[in-house]
Amino acid sequence: MRDLLCAGELNVDLVLSGFHSMPVQGREIMGEDYTLCLGSSSANCCCVAASLGLSALFYGKLGQDHFGQVAMEGLERYGVDTRLIRRDPGWRTGLTVCVSATGDRAMATCFGDTIDAFDALDVPLEEADARHIHMASYFFQPRVRARLPILYKRAKTMGMTTSLDAGWDEQGRWEEGLVEALSVTDFFFPNESEACAIAGTDNVQRAARYIAALGTNAVVKCGEKGTLLCTREGEVLEAPPYRTVVVETTGAGDSFNAGFLYAYLRGMSLDQCLRFGNAAGAVSVTRIGGTTACPTLAEVQRVMEQGTTEGL
Repeated sequence: MRDLLCAGELNVDLVLSGFHSMPVQGREIMGEDYTLCLGSSSANCCCVAASLGLSALFYGKLGQDHFGQVAMEGLERYGVDTRLIRRDPGWRTGLTVCVSATGDRAMATCFGDTIDAFDALDVPLEEADARHIHMASYFFQPRVRARLPILYKRAKTMGMTTSLDAGWDEQGRWEEGLVEALSVTDFFFPNESEACAIAGTDNVQRAARYIAALGTNAVVKCGEKGTLLCTREGEVLEAPPYRTVVVETTGAGDSFNAGFLYAYLRGMSLDQCLRFGNAAGAVSVTRIGGTTACPTLAEVQRVMEQGTTEGL
């Protein structure tokens, strides 16, 4: 049995970095570096989980184009099982362009044929034979979202645990289908902005309590302020960040998710899960690109012991 099944969007990221400001309409700005690598929140999490030592596999769709090959190589680099990925020469692999500037970032995505590319009920749970299923970009994928609660209910009847990352809802319909989905989701991983938008408040603790009351364990990522978790029962846990020098933030939240899930699937306490996730996220921001250099177990453990990424 595998530890983790990740299912969802597949695309590549073109990460442009080293900018001192964000783009302004009608003007050109100059950066320092770029990289083309596997993207997608779900795939980032899967690769980091595999890098940490979980046995992980992925379900999704890819084109047989150059971007599709980049994505496959990114997954296989970390030993992710790719046998459930469907490929077709007629499909265009999705693309996200990430512009990373000092203290900020912006992203633009073209779905192609591989983002929001399947019905949630297409996910082959029996064939995957995994302990846990994780999906991401909930608000980004209306086709997947429509029947995700049915998929998660079936997963739970099979003894699987479940988790979900939010993603930003550019249409602002934050509660559309979410209540039903969270009732069968063990861990929900929004960032601070997403959590507050869902709850209609600017207080992150109040937002976490609101989300947890919907039937899930709300794990809120607050960037440089650390993370907090509100359990279904209303208990609130907080974990401070580790000291780090931020190079680029693409994939940091996904790395946190993977670190948290690694700790959870290894039987650690929820407090330890938060701290482990924070350490994985801290390592990831010291590098450019979400999956170009995933955190290793040794690196994460070192950060937890020393309280800093210095010396990695």
